[in-house]
Amino acid sequence: HTEIGNHLFAAKADGSIVPLNEELKNTQVIEILTSNTARPHVNWLRHVRTARARAKIRHWLVTNEENLILDRNIIAKRKGEGERVQQQPPRPPDSPAGEVITRYLDDTKIVFRIGGEKNMMIKLALCCNPSTGDDIIGYVSRGRGIIVHKRSCPNLAHINDFESRSIQVEWEAESPKATRRFRIKAKRTSDLFSEIEGALKKYRGHLLEGKLEENERGEFIGAFTMELEQDEDFKQVVKSIRTIPSVINIQPET
Repeated sequence: HTEIGNHLFAAKADGSIVPLNEELKNTQVIEILTSNTARPHVNWLRHVRTARARAKIRHWLVTNEENLILDRNIIAKRKGEGERVQQQPPRPPDSPAGEVITRYLDDTKIVFRIGGEKNMMIKLALCCNPSTGDDIIGYVSRGRGIIVHKRSCPNLAHINDFESRSIQVEWEAESPKATRRFRIKAKRTSDLFSEIEGALKKYRGHLLEGKLEENERGEFIGAFTMELEQDEDFKQVVKSIRTIPSVINIQPET
C-alpha cells in the first residue's frame, strides 16, 4: 500500500533486518517497519523495481521536496543555504506571482520548483551530448531551465558565471521495466505458481506477486503481477501461460 511505503523506515526478512535494496527470495516472510516521521528518499529511485512504485515515489518527491527537480531520469538538487544560485532566471512572462506552473513531459504532469522559481526544465547540452552513466553537472541558464553537461565538457570553461550558477545533478536510474497484471482460472494443482514462473522465464519475465483463492467448484481464481523486459513480450507470455494444462482461462488486465 502506498501509505505503508511512504512511512517505511526498515524491513525484515524471516525476522532479520535487511537492506531496503536487497533482492528478496521466494518463501521469505517479510515485515515492513513504519514510522509516522519516515518519508520516501530520492535514493529509492535507484533500487525500485516496478514502474508503479517508481511513479508513486516520484509523485511524493515532486509534491514534498521543493529542492528536487525530476525529469528525463535526471535528479537536480538545489544548492543549500549560503550556496544558492546568485541570479535566478526570470519568471516566464504573463505568469502571476505565486502561480504553480505545470508541464507535461511524456504524458506525465510534473510541477517543478527551484528556489523561488518555478517551471524549471532540464535539458541535455547538445555540445557534449551526455548519456546515462556519464559524470554530469547542471547549469541554471537564464530562461532555458537547467542545462546538463558532462563534467568534462570543454565549453564549461567559457561560461563566465558557471561556478555561481552550477547545480548538482545525477542520473536517476535506468528506464523501468514493463509491469503487467493478469487474472486466471485454473484447476486445483500444487505447482501452479512454479509453472507460471516457468512460462515467464522463457521471456525473461519475473513474477512480482500473486494470489490464489479457491471457489465453490474447487477451482483456483488468481491475480498476478509480472515484470517484463519489454512490454511487447506480454502477448507471448499470455500465450505461454495458456498452454499450462491446469489453466482454464487467462484474462489480461489493462
